Amino acid sequence: MVIILLKFGMRKRVDKTSIEDHPAMILDVIWNYDGSQCLTSCKDKMVRVVDPRSGATSASVEAHDGTKTTKLEFLGNMDKFCSVGFTRQSKRQLKIWDMKKLSGEIAAVDIDQAAGVIMPFYDEDINVLFLAGKGDGNIRYYEIVNEDPWQFYIGEFRANTPCRGVAMLPKRVVNTQDCEVARVLKLTTSAVEPLRFIIPRKSELFQADLYPDCRAPKAGVKADDFFNGKNHAPILMSLDPKKRTDGGAQEATVTMAKVKSAADIQKELDAALKRITELEALLKKNNIAF
Repeated sequence: MVIILLKFGMRKRVDKTSIEDHPAMILDVIWNYDGSQCLTSCKDKMVRVVDPRSGATSASVEAHDGTKTTKLEFLGNMDKFCSVGFTRQSKRQLKIWDMKKLSGEIAAVDIDQAAGVIMPFYDEDINVLFLAGKGDGNIRYYEIVNEDPWQFYIGEFRANTPCRGVAMLPKRVVNTQDCEVARVLKLTTSAVEPLRFIIPRKSELFQADLYPDCRAPKAGVKADDFFNGKNHAPILMSLDPKKRTDGGAQEATVTMAKVKSAADIQKELDAALKRITELEALLKKNNIAF
């Protein structure tokens, strides 16, 4: 598989980098904190460190013994990343790695025996790693620390509806008045469900410890500067309502309407067809052509 990074101009599109030294399908690609490196996971079970400008691979390691999909996530600016895959006995497994010594993981946790691929999402503001499995109804979360044992299991959100996919929204959309620290969209077979993770606090004041400056919706570097070798950490913004200049999440709240189920739609359709039949019979009775 080939990954192409594109440079967009007014009327042109130029291929800038090709990554071609993967012998099998690429399963995941992630960028580090300042954009200077990429990690890829491949069907050959290898995780590779790739230069996004040249496409060259500088290091590689076999992440998990199992042959199923491996997903990756950088842990903020700690120069560490996690991988979620399977053991040889098909157990789901979480590993934490140090970019400076890829000879072996610094932590490994067996999660369970389920078959669904786990999708990792890291909240770099509160150092919490969320793990959502396809086909699961629950979402686990771990606190990540910068010393041994590197992770602590906190708990999990449980639901009866299995998920088909999960996406974490940017931190700037959370409602700080409710002490909401994360908002997740969960895709099910019939709907997209918004999930809110809240740390309850009695005080109504802005909780500065829960809301350090987060990523702003603004590019830290231009494409030309990036391909000329410039790296840049993300531009940050305050979530304090008194300091925000983007209007704040409270003014941009989106109401999500409940989607009708297939049974409800079929019931409405049956009622409409019955009414059509009645009207056709009435027209026929009165000799009115239709």
